[in-house]
Parts: sequence; structure tokens; C-alpha cells
Amino acid sequence: MKFSENLRFNPYLLRIVTVVAIAFSLTSCSSKSADCTKLIGMISEGQTLVVNLSPKLDATATKQLSQELNMISQEIETLTIKDKPLQTFQKNSIQQFRDLSNTLKPISEALTTAEKVSVSPEGKQQLLQAQKTIEEAGGKAKQIASKNEALFKELVNYCPQKTP
Repeated sequence: MKFSENLRFNPYLLRIVTVVAIAFSLTSCSSKSADCTKLIGMISEGQTLVVNLSPKLDATATKQLSQELNMISQEIETLTIKDKPLQTFQKNSIQQFRDLSNTLKPISEALTTAEKVSVSPEGKQQLLQAQKTIEEAGGKAKQIASKNEALFKELVNYCPQKTP
């Protein structure tokens, strides 16, 4: 007698397995979808800050933007994300917002110096140094912002699309 001859089709077992499989599938999808929504929302908030405050380019606005981006990186870090690729997006976005925040600090300091510089040969030298710092840090900030934008596009493409 073969092993398969003793097995009988059990429709109740099949239903239980099907229900469990569907429930697990829905839970994992909704979890990924919820994690996507949270992560996309926070990254979008950071990008909105950059877009809204960048044109002001004064010391106070730049310092404020640096602080707010640092706070956003901390908020993103507190998210509990189960999906491995989403964890990678999370880690990369945290780092990018921190890098951008840290890059804005010397810009803020240079702008503060430039606003307070005296009209003198020493003042002119300080102004030139501040300008150099702003240009260098500004270039880095632009690169980081571009990487952040590319990461955001990848994230949106990775996340499941909501159907109407």
C-alpha cells in the first residue's frame, strides 16, 4: 500500500490553508503598502522643505532648513519597516537628509559671516572666504538633493500602486 493511497482529500483543510495564505498575503502587502506610504510621505516632506526654503538663501532660513532636515532624518529613522528593500530606501534617505543638513550648516555660518562683515581689507577677505564656502557646500548640497530625488523616484516605482 502506497503512502498516497492513505491520503484523502480534505476540503476543510484546503479551505483553512487557503484562508491563511490569503490573510498572510494581504497582511504582507498592506504592511508594505503602509510602510511605503509612511516613507514616501516623510521623504516628500523633506523635499518640500528644501524646495520652499532654498530660494530664501539667508543665514536664518538655511540654519532652519538644516535643523528641520535633521529632524526629518530622525523621524524616518524611527519608522519600523519590515520589507528589506524598503529598509534600504529608509537607510539611504536618512543618510541623505543628514548629509544635506550637515552641508547646510557651513552655508548658514558663511552667510552669517557675510552679513556681518565690515568694509575693510580683512572684511573683503572674509567675504571671499564665505563666498568660497557657500559655493563648495552649495555644490555638495545640490548633488545630495539630486541623489535624494533619484532615490525618491526609485522608491515610488518600487512601491505598489493604489488602484482606484
